Amino acid sequence: MEQLWRAFDGVIPLLLFTALVAGVTFVVLHLRNPELGRKQIFVNVLFALSIMAILFITLYPKNLGPAGEQTVHLIPFQSMAEMIANAESPGVLLRNIGLNILLFVPFGFLFGARRTVRRHTVLKGTLAGLLLSGGVEAVQYFLGRTTDVDDVILNTFGMMVGCVVWKMVESKKAP
Repeated sequence: MEQLWRAFDGVIPLLLFTALVAGVTFVVLHLRNPELGRKQIFVNVLFALSIMAILFITLYPKNLGPAGEQTVHLIPFQSMAEMIANAESPGVLLRNIGLNILLFVPFGFLFGARRTVRRHTVLKGTLAGLLLSGGVEAVQYFLGRTTDVDDVILNTFGMMVGCVVWKMVESKKAP
């Protein structure tokens, strides 16, 4: 068991903490909003978990980047263009660009599914994604990590994709 614990290096406590947060969030939402159905509470819990996942994935890894060097990329699309020009394989592009987009898609979908925003869901969701991603990049800067405006662009695009997918799913339900 000790080897298993060391192999996951802190992930098991995180999973336990996440389960605890999800359970507490569900109970609190149910007690404070008895008119909300279980489905809507579940969507809200998933929404909170998507934010936690984004924060964990973007802020937890401490030793990323070349030898702990802090770099700041403020010119839009410059680092993406360099990555495309210097990519060793398509997998590198998929991992760096695709995963930056994919990271925010569930957040965008759940933003719409929460139904707290009735009008201009895609626009408001995209702005929420811009704010969250910009905040993450600012925290990464202050942590001495690499900060890149392209991450903000890709994350915001992922948020927009998630909102659009939710709108498409929602429009299929409407009679």
